[in-house]
Amino acid sequence: MDVVIRAPKTQDAEGLARAARDMGEQYAVSEPDRFHVPEAQAQVEWYRDLLREPAAENTIWLVAEVDGEAVGDAQAVLAEPAATSAIQPQLDVGRKRVYLNWLAVQERCRSHGIGGRLLAAVESWARENGAELIVTDTNLRSNVGAVEFYERHGYQRQAVILRKPLH
Repeated sequence: MDVVIRAPKTQDAEGLARAARDMGEQYAVSEPDRFHVPEAQAQVEWYRDLLREPAAENTIWLVAEVDGEAVGDAQAVLAEPAATSAIQPQLDVGRKRVYLNWLAVQERCRSHGIGGRLLAAVESWARENGAELIVTDTNLRSNVGAVEFYERHGYQRQAVILRKPLH
């Protein structure tokens, strides 16, 4: 499988929406009270609109292309050290760091190294921009495979997010 990692193009909307819907389908099966499958055409239009906009400063958005089709993407943002880092107990806020907001690959293309290639490209961008660390999160209940994926790439579990419905 020949994979090209590149900047996104407007014509990537359908492939990226498919990757996001595949993730939605996976999550909705495990946790239907928290996730649903987005409406396909509305999601494609949303991606088209988003892809027309210039990238925000200190961000990166990369697309994985296979046989001319966008099959996955990753988005991340670079954060400067916090001005209040001297009074913060957590050392990471005083470091230049990257937060990986999103990484998705179409279900049919998973387990072929595409996610790893996207992740490596984001990490390379982070290093080139002077980041000392990269952070991300994922859902433990809906996406156990993602935790294992990140751990295989050297990431360590650091926190737990707690949630309580109030209805």
